Amino acid sequence: GRPPTPPAPVPAPPPASARGGSWAAVQRERGRLVALVTSGGTQVPLEARAVRFLENFSSGRRGAASAERLVRAGYGVCFLHRARSAFPWARALPPPGPALLDALRVQPGPSVAADPDALPGLVPALLGYQRAKEAGALLPLEFTSLTEYLALLRAAARALAPFGSSVMFYLAAAVSDFYIPASEMPEHKIQSSEGPLQVMHFLLGTGPYSVPCWISLAKSVIWSEIWLLDLMC
Repeated sequence: GRPPTPPAPVPAPPPASARGGSWAAVQRERGRLVALVTSGGTQVPLEARAVRFLENFSSGRRGAASAERLVRAGYGVCFLHRARSAFPWARALPPPGPALLDALRVQPGPSVAADPDALPGLVPALLGYQRAKEAGALLPLEFTSLTEYLALLRAAARALAPFGSSVMFYLAAAVSDFYIPASEMPEHKIQSSEGPLQVMHFLLGTGPYSVPCWISLAKSVIWSEIWLLDLMC
């Protein structure tokens, strides 16, 4: 039979929807080709007041690198990415920690200088990012949860609908196959003192420590693509 209905996306934040529409209009005025790139992994809460989550981990490096290449090729890129995942051109920097701190020096002024030997790709990356920003070619939109991802994806697709079939949708995000309906989600933190956590496919838990977890036979990303087709037609 038909798999369970995927989770309803929460409405996209008005600023994100407005930014997407304004950005798309500028791209059309400038005659640019446009691509929507998704990147990073989604998060699904296990409780309404969430403490625990199901994570689809992805560094986001493929999506970030692809966004860079598309901008260099002349595309306007709407970059829908997981918070704190890899970002275009920022890939040239080491992750926060000793490696990054050791590559920076405080100069008189005070000002901060970077060690070119420790950060050989920094200057080209900064130039690439600044060119993209000045040209208005990159629109970053950030998500964390699965519902945020779906809401922003839908809003971005609607904003890009005037481009018709000329839009490229590059869905590189690691989208969760699992979700828990809000009606079945515990409100507070699941207590480990009550027993081990059990996750069941399609089954509602009967004990105080069973968590209903629904799995769709069609992945959420496939549902997203169906929505995109509906919106673009």
